[in-house]
Amino acid sequence: MATALWKEDAKEWHTLKSTDKKFFKEVSQKIGHCPSTLYALAKLLNGIGSSYINDGIIWISDIIEKNNDLEGKKLETNTIYYIENLIRIYIYKNRENIKKTISLKQKILIILDFLIEKGSVVGYMLREDIL
Repeated sequence: MATALWKEDAKEWHTLKSTDKKFFKEVSQKIGHCPSTLYALAKLLNGIGSSYINDGIIWISDIIEKNNDLEGKKLETNTIYYIENLIRIYIYKNRENIKKTISLKQKILIILDFLIEKGSVVGYMLREDIL
């Protein structure tokens, strides 16, 4: 079993650079169909990869949009929790931009609709909030 070299509540890690975004984007595109990829990205973005949140929201949305079968697949434990937390933080910080930018709002709605399909009350409340 792999162990983390950082504290569970760490929000950055010195070896993750802005140039690494390309790697995570590629991972989301190539193996986004795997539920473990969705989990790993959501967890990363909630922790040491939080500086990637703006791009990460797009990665998560694209994974969900391109892999409709994820709604029916069993997800890794805490995947929904990490996505809920991530989207809550993102909407809180970017509410006005989401309301003004149609393409961004559509990306957010893809994530929120996915959460709602998975039975998330948080997803429902956030969706009502931005509509």
